[in-house]
Amino acid sequence: MIFNIQRFSTHDGAGIRTIIFFKGCSLRCPWCENPESQSFEPELAWDERKCIRCLECAGAAVDGQVTVEKGRPVFHREKIRLPESIADACPSGALSVLGAEKSIQEIMSEIEKDTPFYKKSRGGVTLSGGEPYNQPVFLLELLEALGRSGLTAAVETALSVPWSAIEPSLPFVEAFLVDVKHSDAAKLKAFTGADISLIEGNLRRLEKSGAAVTVRIPVVPGFNDSIPEIAGIVDLAASLRNVRMIHFLPFHTLGVGKYRLLGKEYRFRGEAEPAHDMSEYLALAQSRGLDASIGG
Repeated sequence: MIFNIQRFSTHDGAGIRTIIFFKGCSLRCPWCENPESQSFEPELAWDERKCIRCLECAGAAVDGQVTVEKGRPVFHREKIRLPESIADACPSGALSVLGAEKSIQEIMSEIEKDTPFYKKSRGGVTLSGGEPYNQPVFLLELLEALGRSGLTAAVETALSVPWSAIEPSLPFVEAFLVDVKHSDAAKLKAFTGADISLIEGNLRRLEKSGAAVTVRIPVVPGFNDSIPEIAGIVDLAASLRNVRMIHFLPFHTLGVGKYRLLGKEYRFRGEAEPAHDMSEYLALAQSRGLDASIGG
């Protein structure tokens, strides 16, 4: 289940890359910039600005999936199982479906379009999400197909998954881009649902395996934007022999509009402005012997 294929990216790994976004995530970060990545199912998105109030969607729906109130459609998404049937009825493009099943062949055909760029830039493919390791069988099949094509792959992951999902992929992954959001177990659990012991355990296993790991910290005002909190993550990264690079990812709210499209509430109520300049965090990481950058 894939929700986006982004070509010609210069982030999320070295060189020019194609990013495959896997749908489905076990975490629920309230600031998530891709809310369409959370569910494992295709989702109906409604752009009210494009809606012409023709109500064809209500006519195509069954069992109260779409009702009409004051001349506008109301979508009861908890009832919708086949969003395509409703979206296809929309003549104005106000309705779309986020997420679709893709075969290995379909994905590889998209990736192969960018092969010349990989060779010139020493780039490759990045598997992201959501959490790609929540679809471990398909992930491994795709990594094997990339290997047969002579392409390198990075995986962006929060590592909040069983080691049994990760271990089979080790021979095929050039680099792990690991989002580490906090080092305090209680705060991480309360905000995201993640288990720090599971994440740290997976980091130690990756260290033992010798896998290349880059730690990425989304700096979120009101959550981890303080010297002591960032220092906790930096110290964890510095304790791992296979981590030499750390990325600080600036917070933004560019994904807020997606919540409206999906009929979801943007629940995060953090601080409006960062508490610290990123240069302070760079200096902190460098003092621990790590290469550091803003973005990644």
